[in-house]
Amino acid sequence: MLGVQILIVGVSACAIFDLWQRLFQKLTGIPPSNWAIVGRWSLGLMTGGQLIANELESQAERKNELAVGWLVHYGVAIGYAAVYAWLIHATILQTGLVDGLIFGVISVVVPWFFFLPCLGKGILARLTPNPPLVCALTLMMHSLFGVSIGLGFVVFAG
Repeated sequence: MLGVQILIVGVSACAIFDLWQRLFQKLTGIPPSNWAIVGRWSLGLMTGGQLIANELESQAERKNELAVGWLVHYGVAIGYAAVYAWLIHATILQTGLVDGLIFGVISVVVPWFFFLPCLGKGILARLTPNPPLVCALTLMMHSLFGVSIGLGFVVFAG
């Protein structure tokens, strides 16, 4: 049963993340995450073992990269939900808004120090045209995502 809960919470939190990015784009003009690039990176990692990629945007498109990117995006979300469930079980976190926000804020270290460098954007997005904006957007999205996970587990806490 816990596996189903993790799946539901992870997918739901990821869907909220995606819906917010579309709304945020309408409000600000800032485009949502490009999951095709994530797919391109993932396929390069799987086929060539290249963990850190450079200039992914200028590389040729790969077959099914968009689908792979979306699968990775939702798979990672489910993984985060599993970590959160483990932290609940270990009595480190509780369900709810505050602990979800804490989780989301802490989880931003993954994109800042691992995923952005893997995509060739550098630690803390230093190789992008506007690193503070990229970092702020990442923090915003992970905060929302963490809150969504924390509140998602509230549904199953009763």
